[in-house]
Amino acid sequence: MSDKILHISFVLFVSITLGGCATYYDKNRAAETALIDGNFDKAAESIRSNKFLLKERNALLFNLEMGKICHLKGEFEQSNLYFNEADRLMEEFQTLPQMALGITVNPSLQPYKAAYHEQIMIHYYKSLNYLQLGNMEDALVEVRRLDLKEKALEVSAKGKDKKYSQDAFGFMLMGMIYEADRDYNNAFIAYRNAKLAYESDQTGIYHNNQPDHLEQAILRNAKRSGIYYESDVEYLADYAPNGELILFCESGLSPVKAEQNYFFSLNQNADGFFFQSNTLVIPVDYDFSNNNPNFDPADLGTIRVAFPYYVSRDLLRQQPTVTINQQPVQLKMAQDISALAFQIEKDNFLTNMIRDLIRVTLKKISELAIAKQNDYAGYAMNIANMATEKADTRSWQSLPGQIQFARIPLEAGKNEITISTESGTQTLEVEGNGTIQFRNVCDY
Repeated sequence: MSDKILHISFVLFVSITLGGCATYYDKNRAAETALIDGNFDKAAESIRSNKFLLKERNALLFNLEMGKICHLKGEFEQSNLYFNEADRLMEEFQTLPQMALGITVNPSLQPYKAAYHEQIMIHYYKSLNYLQLGNMEDALVEVRRLDLKEKALEVSAKGKDKKYSQDAFGFMLMGMIYEADRDYNNAFIAYRNAKLAYESDQTGIYHNNQPDHLEQAILRNAKRSGIYYESDVEYLADYAPNGELILFCESGLSPVKAEQNYFFSLNQNADGFFFQSNTLVIPVDYDFSNNNPNFDPADLGTIRVAFPYYVSRDLLRQQPTVTINQQPVQLKMAQDISALAFQIEKDNFLTNMIRDLIRVTLKKISELAIAKQNDYAGYAMNIANMATEKADTRSWQSLPGQIQFARIPLEAGKNEITISTESGTQTLEVEGNGTIQFRNVCDY
């Protein structure tokens, strides 16, 4: 190969490397800065003008980000228009051929597929939107869809105890909304499922975070629906006779994804093929020599995989201080989204690494086969493969890092709730009218 070709190749490689390393976080930083500053209009405009998000494969992300921004602006109907489109896209993507091409096509070039905790959060925001609009019927539709997501999550865990297999917060939210609708039987079932999820969790995310009042909620709804339930907790027969405020306090920002390169060699022994790096040995149930009995793994050389990993954002917030009518209120953890992101990464690391290793290896095998027929064609394919080997660093970035909550019994008439955060103090006026009401506040 001539020096000229080598020089062109070097220039192309450098341009590909420098031009292709930007993560989704980098591409969406302007919107995040606006969110942190509380300038939601500017954040929305940044999303709408983001060329990356306007690509068809990123339509789901676009709708998730816009749905959250509109929710923060109090545009609840518009927010749910975006979230409904996100729901539609998730259902549609499950049937698209490109979603099944993980072995041959880089995931970053496929339509974005929301992680399970992101899917749970869609129903959280949609439910809150409907409740703020006074539309209990559609909020209950979200509750039933949330239940389906819980079942799908459990199936995806394949019975492995130390995986994220049930979302305790999702069950608890279901119970709250059923109770607000006075459907005490379904509220009891949902709360009981939440308790089981807390107690059976072996990841450490939920196990020690069960709120004290969950057992009371189970007992309360069991008695109201005529179900016998044995408990050591005292039943509060006159609990919140003037109604209750369920307050969610969202704080910080969830982790973002960065790219890390892993380097492997492909080896073969009597048991089959396996990938090996300095720290990992990964056997793989795939016959790379299936179409070529003379296949030699050594011909492939070093295999580079660009792999995504979560990075915490140093936007830790002090716990909000909440009072009602000047009396302090204790907050409990509802959903630690940051912890969930890292747990999902841990759960799926090996599966996703094997998928990407097979994908990159098949591309290298194709590259070698073409090079045997035509050096230049093989060289062109090598450049194309380098250009497309990028980690999929997309995620729903406007999600909070954590959600804490409180169940606050109300007095008859007006109640003044103050929420003090690092960003300032908010005051809510809530009427004690005998119903369960929902509010959420956000401190980035």
